[in-house]
Amino acid sequence: MDAHTRFQTRIVGAPPAITHYFETIGLAATIDGLVPWEGDVPLGTLVEVLVANRLLHPKALFRVGQWSEAAAVTDYYGLTAGRLNDDRLGRALERLAAHAPDIQAALVLKAIEHFDPDVTRVRYDLTTVELYGAYEVESAEGQAAPTPMPTYGRTKSGRKHVKQVQLGLDVTGDGGVPVGHLPPDGNAGEVTSHLDNLKLLARTLPKGKLLYIADTKLDAPKTLLAIAARKGQFLCGGALSPQLQQRYPGQRGELKPVDYHPESQARRPAEERDQYKAVEAAEHLEGPVDGKVARLDSRLIFVWSRSKARQEATTRERHTAKVVAEFEAVQRNLGRYSLKTTEAVVRRLEAAKGKYAEGALLDYRLVQGPDGRFLLTWQFDPGALERWQHPEGVYVLKTNLPGQTHALAEVLRTYKGQSQVERRFHHLKGPLAVAPMFLKNPERIAGLLCVLVWALMVLGLMERQVRRELKGAPLYGLYPEGRPSPAPTGPSLVQALSGLSIVIVHQGGKVARRLAQPDSTQRRIINLLGINSERLQTFKRRCGT
Repeated sequence: MDAHTRFQTRIVGAPPAITHYFETIGLAATIDGLVPWEGDVPLGTLVEVLVANRLLHPKALFRVGQWSEAAAVTDYYGLTAGRLNDDRLGRALERLAAHAPDIQAALVLKAIEHFDPDVTRVRYDLTTVELYGAYEVESAEGQAAPTPMPTYGRTKSGRKHVKQVQLGLDVTGDGGVPVGHLPPDGNAGEVTSHLDNLKLLARTLPKGKLLYIADTKLDAPKTLLAIAARKGQFLCGGALSPQLQQRYPGQRGELKPVDYHPESQARRPAEERDQYKAVEAAEHLEGPVDGKVARLDSRLIFVWSRSKARQEATTRERHTAKVVAEFEAVQRNLGRYSLKTTEAVVRRLEAAKGKYAEGALLDYRLVQGPDGRFLLTWQFDPGALERWQHPEGVYVLKTNLPGQTHALAEVLRTYKGQSQVERRFHHLKGPLAVAPMFLKNPERIAGLLCVLVWALMVLGLMERQVRRELKGAPLYGLYPEGRPSPAPTGPSLVQALSGLSIVIVHQGGKVARRLAQPDSTQRRIINLLGINSERLQTFKRRCGT
C-alpha cells in the first residue's frame, strides 16, 4: 500500500438503504419526467433530499442544506449545501402540489411492479396538522390540484386558536403502505372528503374492484350509495344513532360469539383474551346518484366487546361518582356561602350534572322547610340507567361485502386493521415531524404534505418487506439486551441503520468511497430489505465507490 494512502471513516447512517428504495420506485425519475422545472438542480433530486431529511432527521427548510452536508447526502448527490437553500426548496414544494396525483399514480405502479402490495383493499382516515405563523391565502380557483387552506378548525389535540390543515391518508390493507392522500382545508368536514378521495383513488390505482375501509364518518347515505352505484365495496364503522340504540335491545338476545381476538393477545390463554359477540341485520338505502336512483342492500352488524363494556362501565361509574361528590359538597354547605337560595342551589346541582353526560342518570329532590333549611336527596333513575347500560360495549359496522364470502369474524378482523392508518399518522407526527410547519404559503404546505406521504411510502415499503421476509419470526438486535422484536417498524429499522459508515480512501490524488462492513444486525436488515450489501451506493447511480 502506498505510504501516502490515507483512510478516513465517516458515519453516514441509513441513506444507502433508503436511496436504494428511491431508485426502486423511481422517485426522482418519475418527478423529473412528469413535472416541468427550470432549476439548475433537478426537481427529483431536491425531492429525494427532502424525503431523506424527513426519514432521517427532519429539519426546517433553511437547515436542510446544512444537515445534508453533515449527513453526506450532498456527497451522494454531488451537491453543495449552498445549492440546497430554503428558497430553492420552497419553490420545489410549490411546483409539486399541482402534479401530485400523477406522481402518486406512477409511484404506486412502480411499487406494485417491485413489491406487489395489495391495492384492492384501501384504508382511509383523516388527521389534522397544526400550523404556526401567517400564510398568504389566495383563491384556489383554476388550480390543477387542491391546495389546503390553513384555517381555524376542530383540532385533534384540543388546542384552541391554532390554524391547521388536514391530511386524508390512504394506505393498503396489506402492510399499511401509503398510496394516496387528500389535503382538505383546515375546517373541512371529514364526511365530505370521502367522495373526493374516492375520485382520487380511481385516478391513482389500477382499474379493478376496490374495498374502501374507513371509520364512522363514511356512514353517510350519499357516500355509501355512491360507492354502491359504482360497483364498489365498503366497510366502515356505523354511527350508533338513537334509532340504532333503540333497535339494539331487540337484537341483543341474538348475539353470538365471534372467533376473533386482537393480534396483540395471540399469546394469551383463551380465557384472558377479549371476548366478542355479534349479530347482524339487513339495511336498505335508496337515493339519487348522478341523476339516477341508486339502491343499496347492506349488512348492519352490532358488535359487543367485553373489554369495551368494562371500560365504558368504569367510565360511567367514575363520572357519576364525581357528580355525586359534587352533590355531597353542596349538601354539606346548604344554607351557607353562596348556597342560601333555591335558585343558587339548583344552579350548582345542574352545573354538576352538566359536567358529564352521565349526569342525566341522577335525579335529585330539593326541599326547603318552614324554618328555611334545605333538604337534598338524590338517586339514580332506574330507567335511565338501564337505557344507558344497554349499548355499553357495543359498536356498529356496516358493509356490502357478501356474507357468503365474508363471515362476521372476517369482517371484524378486516375492520380492526384500520389501526394501520393510525400507525402511519403516529409516524407522521413523531419521527417525520410534520409539525410545527413554518412555511410561506398553502402551496408549500401542499408540497410538503406530498413529501411526507412519499417518505411514509418508503418507510411503509421497508417495514412491509422486512416483516414479509421474517414470516412471523422475530428480529433481534433492535432492542437492548437482545430482546426480540416481533413486528419491526419502519422507524426502528432506519434507526438500526444509523451507524452505517463509509471508508474514504485518499490515494495518489484520487478519492474513493466504500461502504464499511455493517454489523450483524445491519447486515441482517439489509438482506431482509432485499438489498445486496455489496451494491449499496455511496454515490448516486454508482456502485462500489
